Formats: sequence, structure tokens, C-alpha cells
Amino acid sequence: MPPLSFTTNGIIAQIVFLIKVLIDFLLTVFSDEFLWYYCFMFTKKHLEHFKTKKVFIHTHDFPDPDAFASAYGLQELLRYYGIESTICYGGVIERSSLLSMLKAFDITGDPRTDHTEEFLDAVNILVDSQLNNSNLVFTPGEDVYCIDHHPTFSDATYIWSDIRHVGACSSIIISYYKEANITMNQNVASALCYGLKMDTNDFNRGCTGFDIEMFNEVFEFCDYEKVTYINHNQLELSDFEAFKAAINNITTKGHFGFSYIPFQCPSTLIAIISDFLLSTEEVKISIVYSKLDDVMKLSVRCEEKGVSAGNLVHDALSGIGNGGGHPTMAGGVIFKESLAQMDNVEDEIIKRFLDAYKKETSSLPSV
Repeated sequence: MPPLSFTTNGIIAQIVFLIKVLIDFLLTVFSDEFLWYYCFMFTKKHLEHFKTKKVFIHTHDFPDPDAFASAYGLQELLRYYGIESTICYGGVIERSSLLSMLKAFDITGDPRTDHTEEFLDAVNILVDSQLNNSNLVFTPGEDVYCIDHHPTFSDATYIWSDIRHVGACSSIIISYYKEANITMNQNVASALCYGLKMDTNDFNRGCTGFDIEMFNEVFEFCDYEKVTYINHNQLELSDFEAFKAAINNITTKGHFGFSYIPFQCPSTLIAIISDFLLSTEEVKISIVYSKLDDVMKLSVRCEEKGVSAGNLVHDALSGIGNGGGHPTMAGGVIFKESLAQMDNVEDEIIKRFLDAYKKETSSLPSV
């Protein structure tokens, strides 16, 4: 113990030292309860409650790699504490690359429709999603928990939530293992690594220092060769028809790039094409959209400083649909009833986004 000092700096140093000693003591003696309460945030009371009910872990509809990785990582973490759970998703698994991920890392999930009658009396944990969003449609009852990394656009009530504005939900799940000092198996580590890389576009989109730290944490445990292989095989030959249509239908308005794909297109492919459009020199904000069943799905990307893709899509679709997301990437949907009332869907979308942009930038200082 450092010698006692009665100067101001000495007293502060002494307090810091004593706090560190206290924390080390708590971590050593009460590690299980202390870590779960202060780091993972599910208390022991929550865990005991989970053991009395069925537990469902929900991804958003039409899940992506980050959603499935987060759900799987949480499922295995709960299993460590003796709690079994079922991963559920809405919509369909659209991409062969996602199926490859699920097979490679031994991840299983059920369509939400298989368990609809069970949700009201179960524990429902949302990952990579929030209630009242267009990409999560189901009735969960009141026993709801949420782990997510998206901005909140609609208020919702949870028993407990951990919503952080970071690059990937997978990063949050990795942090739970780190803080609880639990070693993850190779499949879990590989899935979380892949989910993190995909949602940050290989650390080029919405990435934070926290995401980098969590990637370093998971890297030593994962099969990075397998992660890289899946990461490099995202496209299918049939996708090029959608690319061709998107390229042929590009409309530019200033530094906006709009593109309509005039046939059914998976949400994940729309997002890939939106990233592609943003990679052009002239485009700073890309909006790519396509019919999916009886609605219009939109993917928005933004690299303009001071402008949020999430705010743009939320404001642009107000009254005709729903949307939101991160400053650099977002998505939305225009409802069937709204589409039926539009004379020209493409003109309406362009007008709404340009109006939303004016609103978003009206308070920014002129350069």
C-alpha cells in the first residue's frame, strides 16, 4: 500500500487505490453475481426467472449475419448458466451465404410462426432489434428484454434493455463473455467475429473503438480462415440481374443516388446494392428500393457528415411506412395501402427524401 499523503493529490491517489482494491476483492469473491449484475446486467433474479419459463431469442425479420450471430452467442451464454432457449426469426433466410454461415457454425433457428402461441407466456429476448420497428412484427407479451445497437425511434417498455450505439450487436454479446470472464467456443467466436465484420462492412461503416476492441477480444478464439471464406462469398450469379437493373435505373439528384429494382429482391441484396451505389464518387447518399411481397423495401446509406441515414428514412417514410437505423445505414418499408395511393412511386420517394434532407440539414452551419 502506498504511503499515506495528506496533500490533495495524495488523498485522491489513496481513494483510487482503495477503490481498485475493493473492485479486485469483489471480482474475486463475488465474481458470479457481481459480474452478471454490473457487466452483463441480467441479475441472478432474472436468470432464475428464465429457468421457470420458455425462453425465446428473437432476431429481426429477414435476419442478417449480425442478428443470427448475436442470437447464437447469447443462446450459448445462457446455456452456460443452465438456461435453454430457442432462436426465432421472422420472414425467411434469403441468402445462401447466410445459410452457409448457419451450417458452418452449427446455428439453428425456427421461424417465428412455429411458436406464435407460446410467446405471451414466455421470456422474449430481442437481439439486434427493438419493439415497434418495421423489421420486427410479432406480439411478445410483457416479459420482454432487449439487446440492440440501433437508435431508438419508437418508445417501448422492457423488463431490461442494453441498447448501445455501436457498430454491431455482436460486439455487445462479445463484451458479455469478456466481462464475465467466460471463454467462448470456436463456433461462437467465429459467428460473432463474422457478424461484427459484416455489420461494420469490414470496419468501414459505423465502426467504433468498442467494436475494434471486441474484435481483438474474439479473434484469438475464432476460426478466422472459415470467417474469411464465408465473408468473401457473398454474391450469387443470379444477383447480377438485380445489379444490372439497379444500374440501369439510377437517378441522381445532387449527391443523392436513387435506384429502383423493378422485381422482387431480397432485403439483404438491396442493402448490398445500396453499398455498391454509395461507393461511386458522385453519390454521398444512396437509396435503393424494391418490392418485397406487397410492400416496398428500402435500403439507405449515407456518408455525408452531419446527416443521419436513420433520421432521413424515418422522416421520409412518416405517414406512409416505417423506417430507421444508424447514421450511416438504415432501412425502411412503405406499406401496401400507401403504395396503392401513389400515382408515381419513384417520384414520391425522391420527393420525400429530398424534403427530409432539407429538414435534416436546415440547422447545420453553412460551409
